Amino acid sequence: MTSAEMFLTRLASEPAVLVSVASTKGSAPRERGAWMGVFAHGVIGTIGGGHLEFQALEAARARLAGMPGEEVLR
Repeated sequence: MTSAEMFLTRLASEPAVLVSVASTKGSAPRERGAWMGVFAHGVIGTIGGGHLEFQALEAARARLAGMPGEEVLR
């Protein structure tokens, strides 16, 4: 089963936030189009790790908890 199939299967039974890389400048751990599905208790995929992924996970889990926030992290 691919990562996308795992994400869609799990999404059928619990909410998630889809995080994707829209663009990059210079050296970046992942390319445009990289994605991860963030659930309250788990993640499928990665956008490259590090500080940006940590921020994205934090923001996504805040949205899952019903908190408002920005659509785009830079």
